[in-house]
Amino acid sequence: MKTNTILPPNASQLQRDIEAVSNERLLSLNVNLVRWMNNVDQCPADVLPWLAWAVSVDVWNNDWPDATKRAVIRDSIQVHKQKGTIGALRRALASFVFAEIRIQEWFEYGGEPFTFRVYAVLHEDGMSLADADLIYTSIMHTKNLRSHLDFFRPELETANNRPTYGVAFGHLETTTIYPGD
Repeated sequence: MKTNTILPPNASQLQRDIEAVSNERLLSLNVNLVRWMNNVDQCPADVLPWLAWAVSVDVWNNDWPDATKRAVIRDSIQVHKQKGTIGALRRALASFVFAEIRIQEWFEYGGEPFTFRVYAVLHEDGMSLADADLIYTSIMHTKNLRSHLDFFRPELETANNRPTYGVAFGHLETTTIYPGD
């Protein structure tokens, strides 16, 4: 049986074996993968970390749900185009699927010059300390270099009738829980 080869007729057995193994591996590659790599919605979930690396995603967590991973990748190019602006900061934080994001600059709340505050309304699930750390890192990578984060305040929002309480602990902080309406 004649096979297609690029080797000369006097090729050694080692060269023929290397070619056979190479051809076998090349034929087993999924050619659709190249097409999927340019489309974040069709890209297989196990390839998303490499796609994130390709578009320079600054903050990544393998434990995120696929929807969050895809949103972060989708927004990465636009975030990098606008990096250092409030718009880029909003877009980067919107990838984390908050119910609402509010960013206040120093002149809006009478703070020190070039400071800002971030308020994030969360759904019932809340967030872990690891998520808070990733959000902080995302803010630091996206903000204007001259600006300083005054504070980041996550707020829990729930739509059920049962009383729900959330508590945050920090160094030398006092947390007060008030009854809702």
